Amino acid sequence: MSFRIAIVGSGAMGSYYGAKLAYGGSNVHFLMRGDLRAIRSAGLCIRGAGENFRLSEVNCYNSTKEIGPCDLVLIAVKAISNPYLVDLVPPFLHPRTMLLTMQNGLGNEEFLAEHFGAERVLGAICFICLSRTSRTEVERYDYGHIVIDEYRSANEANRNDRSVQTTYVTGLGGRLAA
Repeated sequence: MSFRIAIVGSGAMGSYYGAKLAYGGSNVHFLMRGDLRAIRSAGLCIRGAGENFRLSEVNCYNSTKEIGPCDLVLIAVKAISNPYLVDLVPPFLHPRTMLLTMQNGLGNEEFLAEHFGAERVLGAICFICLSRTSRTEVERYDYGHIVIDEYRSANEANRNDRSVQTTYVTGLGGRLAA
């Protein structure tokens, strides 16, 4: 069975990183609402200097239950939508599912740890300039980098699951925090 990745929050950030992973051959599934028909019809385009590609077939759904359990859930919704994650995330979970938050703001890792367990949570800092220029296109104006690390409360030991982190970061040109 292949490593399954779910994208929750298919705006510029989620669409870009999900498309990069899918283009690289990963088994990626996008949760979409308003843009579902457009993406199913036209696919997803990524544009930028030295990086222009189109995914003609995108695994996209309007329900987390349709996607089912995944190994990694990339969360890119606005932080104000975190309360909805309480109902959205459970269908993705199996015993080893990791949750990677790529959200702006503070407290996102703590929120996920409180509701789904600290052992599942990874945080990311993304330095990149993106824009969702249409329902089916994302433009990258400037490359950046990603730093990913596990969430740790003051009482937790380092429990790195480097295999999950490395699988994800390798496809995106990022690095793991020390």
